[in-house]
This record gives sequence, C-alpha cells and structure tokens, in this order.
Amino acid sequence: MTNDAFLLTGKVAIITGSSRGIGFATARALGLAGAKVMLMSRKPDSCEAAANALRQDGIESAWVAGHAAREDDIRRAVDTALAQFGRLDFLVANAAINPTFDPLVDLAEESFQKVMDTNVAGPLRLARHGLPRLAEGGAMVVVSSVNAASGFRSGSSYGMSKAAVEAMTRQLAVEWGEKGVRINAVRPGATRTDMVRKLVEQDGYMENVMQTTPLRRIAEPEDVANVIVFLLSNAARHMTGQVLTIDGGQSILRGPA
Repeated sequence: MTNDAFLLTGKVAIITGSSRGIGFATARALGLAGAKVMLMSRKPDSCEAAANALRQDGIESAWVAGHAAREDDIRRAVDTALAQFGRLDFLVANAAINPTFDPLVDLAEESFQKVMDTNVAGPLRLARHGLPRLAEGGAMVVVSSVNAASGFRSGSSYGMSKAAVEAMTRQLAVEWGEKGVRINAVRPGATRTDMVRKLVEQDGYMENVMQTTPLRRIAEPEDVANVIVFLLSNAARHMTGQVLTIDGGQSILRGPA
C-alpha cells in the first residue's frame, strides 16, 4: 500500500510569475509530483528558458507571456492551459512587485497603483477567470508575505498589498467551499529571490536574519514551493482559507535566537 495523497499525476496548474524564483521552483515541484504546468511571466525569452529547463526534468510544460495584472493576459493563460492540456486543476497566484521602498506618505500614486494592480487585482483576476473552470477538487494558492502581518522598515506598500490578498484568500475560501474548491495562502519570510536580493546586499541584513531566525538561514525558493505542493494536493483536502507561514521560525521569536 502506498500513500498517493501528495501525488498530482495528470493534474494541470497555472503559475503566475513562474520564470524564476518561487514561481519557477513551484512549477518544478508540481511537475516532479506529476502535474503539467502552464508558466506565465512577462518576457517570452524567460518563459521559454524556464519551460525548457522543466522539460529537461521530464516535466510537461507550456507557457504564455503576459502580465499578471492584465485581465486579457490572465484570460489567455487560462484558455491556453485548457486548450493545451484539456483540463485545469490548480492556480498559483505568485506574481508580485515591490518597485520602491519609499515610506508610505512619500509613495508616488503611480507606484502605489502598480503595486495594488499586480499584487491584489492580479490574483483576483486569476481567481475570476480560473476558479469557475477548475476541475472537480481544484485548488488555488496565493503567495503572500510575512510583511502582511507586521510593519517592515523597507516594505512600503508591499505589505499592505499582501494583507489584502490574505483577506481575499479567506473570502474566496468561504465563497467556493460549497463547490469543493479550496483556496489557501503561503506567507514566506526572507527567501533567496531577485526581489530580496537588494535587502540581502545591505550591510547587516543577513546578520540580522541569523540572529532573529531559529533555523539560522533564509528560505530557498524550494522551501516555499514544497508547501504550495502540499496545499494543492489531497494531503490538504480539508484545509481552506488558511495562511501558512514559512519563515524559519522568525515570527515566533522575541529577541535574538
């Protein structure tokens, strides 16, 4: 007897912001669990390179170049996944931006609108077009951030946007529960991605992480991806509306580790 609760054989997933970082790691983890993956990122060259890398691992993949904040691009990704693979089971709303670290009162209106459009409206548009077309037992995961739960000296509007998507996750979970569709979120802490690179390069940043994180390291993208796979799998079939924190224990600690 085997436990197949974590297997995703034959399932199909769309992952936004998936040419690198957490998105790419998630696509790879889903593929290694048996799923077929539809990548979506802005640059065609990056999408093609990511898809080719997945194919080298034996993962069936396709891609759509588009912006996760644009409704037409989201609709096209959903349509393409269904046309290419014949079904759609999972949505992963990963794409996000943090173009500035300006304090809120100094934040340009244009920058604020860009953050909210990509980080909040983007996942909502993915839900709007994707959830009604999921196969029975489908699921969605939204990538949030520890910045949703507390203030952050370099976070600016990013944390506000992530708090909004956590509220959206809970509301969608209530609305779609009776249809058997689950919606959960993950809340990564510092993760080794391009978005965090500027912080990692700052003097004292890594030292502070080591002092305030019981596990004494920042996360790798795969650490987050594997939790996303769990939430999409049948192993989490009785979980919905939840937010799982992946921060090496930083949020449970007061004072140095």
